[in-house]
Amino acid sequence: MSSELEQIVNSPGLWLASALMVIAVAAMAVIFFNTGLKEAKRIQIPKERYGAGIRSAAISAIGPSISPVIILLSMVALVGAPTTWMRLSDVGAGRTEIAVISMAANAVGAEAGTASFGIEAFTSSLWAMALNNFGWLFVVLALTHRMDKGVELLYSKFDSKWIKMLLAGSTLGLFGYLLTSQLISRTSSNVNYQKIVAVLAAAVVTLIITKAFPNNKRLKEVSLGISMIVGMAVAQILFK
Repeated sequence: MSSELEQIVNSPGLWLASALMVIAVAAMAVIFFNTGLKEAKRIQIPKERYGAGIRSAAISAIGPSISPVIILLSMVALVGAPTTWMRLSDVGAGRTEIAVISMAANAVGAEAGTASFGIEAFTSSLWAMALNNFGWLFVVLALTHRMDKGVELLYSKFDSKWIKMLLAGSTLGLFGYLLTSQLISRTSSNVNYQKIVAVLAAAVVTLIITKAFPNNKRLKEVSLGISMIVGMAVAQILFK
């Protein structure tokens, strides 16, 4: 990275511009959290139940928060700290951002992480990362407020038990797809045994907690987070 580009990517102006997105994301989190609490009270969900959900979500978030640290270090070297701070506060899959940066740089005849990565490549990367997220944001904006009507329509036309099974199956299918996409590469025939071991270890821990402590609600609340952390730890110990 040239000295001119380095001054730009870490400039106070870029820190300020990046902070706007981070502030917006933080504000959205606070608004959604407060709205959820108000709705829970409105429909009279016991405090113990939504409190348990909050604890479970907080523990389960620890695992997914660890891997972005590695991506953060890689992105800082490519596009500077302000942009990395902004992008990793906004996206769910940080590794996608590195791929987008590389593709945008290649499109203008440069290569990320080398001296050829200049101002044009950096600008192209910013546009590419923004446009890469546009589809997700547009779908959320256009469809989220209509989802409750869709669910109500399904319940009015079909058996409620079937609808619950359909929604549960959709959830399993979604997470199954996300899991297998990590285990099986579309571009390589190599088997990633480290990820397989992590998945198996996490599954065993989840099964043990579920079967050995069926009446321990507090432990079941944090079972997902515990299983993720144990899975990552076992994989790191065996493949370090």
